[in-house]
Amino acid sequence: MADAKLSGEVYKNATSAWHRYLSDLSPLRPALFRYCRGLTGNPWDADDLVQETLMRGFSILGFGQAEITDPRAYLLRIASNAWIDWQRRKAVEGAALDQIAAVSPQHASAGHVDAAAVRDAGAVLMQTLAPQERAAVVLKDLFDMSLEECARILGTSIGAIKAALHRGRSRLQDAQSTRPKPRMNPGKALLDRFARLYNERDMPGLVALMLDDGGIEMMGVEMEVGRKWFERKETGWFAHNFQLMPPGTRWEPIDYNGEPIVLVLAKHDGNDVLLSVMRLEAIEDRISRIRSYAFSPETLDEVANTLGLLRGPAMYSLLDLGKKGEVA
Repeated sequence: MADAKLSGEVYKNATSAWHRYLSDLSPLRPALFRYCRGLTGNPWDADDLVQETLMRGFSILGFGQAEITDPRAYLLRIASNAWIDWQRRKAVEGAALDQIAAVSPQHASAGHVDAAAVRDAGAVLMQTLAPQERAAVVLKDLFDMSLEECARILGTSIGAIKAALHRGRSRLQDAQSTRPKPRMNPGKALLDRFARLYNERDMPGLVALMLDDGGIEMMGVEMEVGRKWFERKETGWFAHNFQLMPPGTRWEPIDYNGEPIVLVLAKHDGNDVLLSVMRLEAIEDRISRIRSYAFSPETLDEVANTLGLLRGPAMYSLLDLGKKGEVA
């Protein structure tokens, strides 16, 4: 497959249009979140559905269709279709897992393995793998791509792909007898260490906690994958956390509805104000995925209300960082 390159003009125009799109639709975001919350039953999946709805809506605009006169109906219709697609995808993933189990070298050598049992255990496992691991297993074992192709597609090294394949395949094999947890939640010691390093403003220590092929996603705003992104001292996600957060901001690990999360808190008139929430996934003693909800005010509202906290200024995009917000 021939390589292609996006021009700087395309990147600049797309970035500008995306932020303007988010700004124009911000009045509709609370209603969209409530609708997605009703479909999914929890704030995390609701936020995922909101983000997918917005991205689908933005991509459709690029086709140059007729002017959208009712943006609210437009977004809710997209959310409905996306939710239906999610449900259909479960059946497709089940079939794909059957295929992976059939072609994976580890499973091919274990002739006594029952395919249905592998599929059922694998379905749980594949939902909990770090994104890079899941993609590596599917690209290599299902699409039979070379290690070089996998590395190029996923933007990482061949060594990182080999490590991801080893972890993913091993866990698929282990799933025959052991059902993994719904998510690969970090242990208390790892979560406490993560928060402590943040509170000490120790960026090298935080970067060292990340897997080489891990991922960081600021919901709806940006995504970083791989160590070279984490280490950026001026523009990286870790660096921005220290540069843009108010003085005295602290990171506090807690248990929220049975899931360990990290709260990002600041003081306002003597009260704790919730600025963001981080959800982490881990493999052994390393972090494989971070999801930040700093630009998801409806999700933060639900967490803040549950914990009896104030919520910081509502922000949907990077443009909001330049606006003065009020504590909710």
